[in-house]
Amino acid sequence: MASGNVPHHTIHTQPVGKQFDRVDDFFIPTTTLIITHMRFGFILHKDEAALHKIDLETMAYIKTINLKDSKCIPLSLAYTHLGGYYFISCKPDITGALPPQLVVDSVTDSVIGFNSDVTGTPYISPDGHYLVSINDVKGLVRIQYITIRGEILDAFDIHTNLHISDLAFQPSFTEAHQYNIYGSSSQQTDVLFVELSSGKVKMIKSLKEPLKTEDWPWSQKNRHIQGSGLFGQYLMTPSKDSLFILDGRLNKLNCEITEVQKGNTVVWVGDA
Repeated sequence: MASGNVPHHTIHTQPVGKQFDRVDDFFIPTTTLIITHMRFGFILHKDEAALHKIDLETMAYIKTINLKDSKCIPLSLAYTHLGGYYFISCKPDITGALPPQLVVDSVTDSVIGFNSDVTGTPYISPDGHYLVSINDVKGLVRIQYITIRGEILDAFDIHTNLHISDLAFQPSFTEAHQYNIYGSSSQQTDVLFVELSSGKVKMIKSLKEPLKTEDWPWSQKNRHIQGSGLFGQYLMTPSKDSLFILDGRLNKLNCEITEVQKGNTVVWVGDA
């Protein structure tokens, strides 16, 4: 049964192979301490103002969320179980300006509206409470707090010329139930450290030059940064010809692994 205010969804019946020919990117919500299994993901088609929902077990297309009315071609997504929101960053408009993030209800798969005037790539902390948005055009890092009731509150902004490539969360070793973030740079040799509970900012320096953007055409993240697990102490980020291990407990460089070229795909096995 459908009512007038429920958005229409298209069920795709054409072969999956033809659908995947148009794929620009995909999004699988990360698991948390509370939610350990995700059934659904999203496919982003090239230059299409829509999200295509897929069943991760069967890889079948099951629904399309139309974003044409919001004039949003999705670029990246983040998900929080608090309120059940998807935050969507949209591609720049014809003037090059970034439109505000869209908020989609994960239960009804309907567009709720814009996330105020927040723009840029969204990242969600493992507990779902912190939304960190990176707008590299404005050099702005915006941190919002999401309450257990799903209320989205403004926290604070950080202005930086670091040109952040990627972001990683790590549990705080000094405060319970709090997180720190580490941001790698697409152009510089430093890593940004922010204590989310206090807004304290620090730079971890001298990590050598990153890969050139043209040497990593597969994504805009030419310098990845990856934590070593939910309770891990270390993080890893590459330079153009080596890997750097950061100590998250001491907030400093731990060591360098040399003679590793273009090591921009990082996977930790187990917690460290």
